[in-house]
Amino acid sequence: MTNETGLKPRLLSHGTVETNDLEAARRFYSEFLGMEVFQTSSRSIMMRLNSTTTIACVESKTENVAGIYSHFGLDFGTREEVDAAHEIAVAQQANYNIRKITRPVDQHGTYSFYVIDFDGNWWEILTNPVDGYSYVFETPESTEIWRDQNQGRSRRTGWEQTSDS
Repeated sequence: MTNETGLKPRLLSHGTVETNDLEAARRFYSEFLGMEVFQTSSRSIMMRLNSTTTIACVESKTENVAGIYSHFGLDFGTREEVDAAHEIAVAQQANYNIRKITRPVDQHGTYSFYVIDFDGNWWEILTNPVDGYSYVFETPESTEIWRDQNQGRSRRTGWEQTSDS
């Protein structure tokens, strides 16, 4: 769909999460999630992971009320890698004050679980093709087609090798 009347940005550059403890957030994002972290002010950091898109983390005095639909996804190549990440998350839950870790499940065409960090931010750990959800934009825009393809999985033959495939 072409947008002839609206804005024409060149890039989605960043998203934002909130924290009540910037030092703990920096430790969580760099050590646990493996992100590159850069201090931008006394109350903010920026982070990224193998991308030009960044996430700003800003210290706030209010409680964060993000929900499951306000999350960021961290892609892995295989179910086994997601399972290993889940084991690490469970083992490190107390060390990073992680509020909740869901169990890995097959959903929306991927295999994933969620981590709710100490600030209430949601992180999805999932299998995905190399370019993430980019393949979606190569598919005709139709919910029926999306559902018929197991939500896009068949678009990337062999992207995730499993024992039951």
